This record gives sequence, structure tokens and C-alpha cells, in this order.
Amino acid sequence: MQKEKIKWNNKYLTLTPKPPNELLKHIPNAKKAKALDLAGGLGQNAKELLKKGYDVTLIDISEVAISKINEPLIKTLCIDLDNYIIPQNEYDVIIKIKYFNLDLLSQIPKALKKGGYFVFETIDKYPIEKEKFFEIFNDFETLFFTKKPFRFVGRKLTN
Repeated sequence: MQKEKIKWNNKYLTLTPKPPNELLKHIPNAKKAKALDLAGGLGQNAKELLKKGYDVTLIDISEVAISKINEPLIKTLCIDLDNYIIPQNEYDVIIKIKYFNLDLLSQIPKALKKGGYFVFETIDKYPIEKEKFFEIFNDFETLFFTKKPFRFVGRKLTN
């Protein structure tokens, strides 16, 4: 979506990185584990996962945001997530902060390896019903959850 790309490129011209999301404190350190940051923006969460030992891939629609990351160890992809298919059984951690796409959200359980972690936060503009969310993530152990704002950290229990 060209309109979305232009919107986010313009926003990221003036935005500065915020601290990493506090939900990442629930994610353990790792070695030889893979993390995916969906709609990762300026990379503050990806950098935190890198510090924790993960091999991180960040995807965002904005090449302006990606150009500001300045961390060669983070793999970046500049694509529209509306049509993205996440590889199955590929990741140990997936984070999706303040970006909402139900089709993408529904792919996450199959994209995570058994024991993998999912970190999710949405905003009021993009609501999801608690029942619908937990229908998608029914095979996850809940490590943290709040409804307002909707925030979740979970660990996949099955393969």
C-alpha cells in the first residue's frame, strides 16, 4: 500500500526512538535463537532482543525507519506486512507492538517453534476481542496479560 508507506516514511522523518517495550523483560536471554519484529519501526525492540542474544529480523514498511536503525546485526526487510506470509516453525520469539493485522496475527502460532514467545500490544484504534485473541493463541501459556491496554506475552506449549 503506497499510501501507508508514504505516511510512515513521513512520520519517521521526525520520530526519535523510544526505549524498548517493557514487555520484553519477559523474554529470556538466548543463544542461536531467532526473533522476528513485525512493524519494528526504528528498531528499539529489535536492538533489545539482539542484546538478549537473538538473531533478529525486523520488518517494516518504512525505508526511512529502517535506514535509521544503524545496527548491522539486525536483518531488515522493507515490505508491506498486509501480504506477508511468515515462515512456519521458524522463530523463537515474535513481537508485534502497536501494529494490527488479523491475518498476520493468525499466522503467529504456526510461525513460532514449541516453547517460543510472543509479545503483543495493540492500541485502542486497533481493538481485538479477548475471546478472539485467545481462540488464536489457545495453545499458549500466558505469562502476562492486560486488557486495557491490550498487552500479552505468551509461550507456545505445543508443536
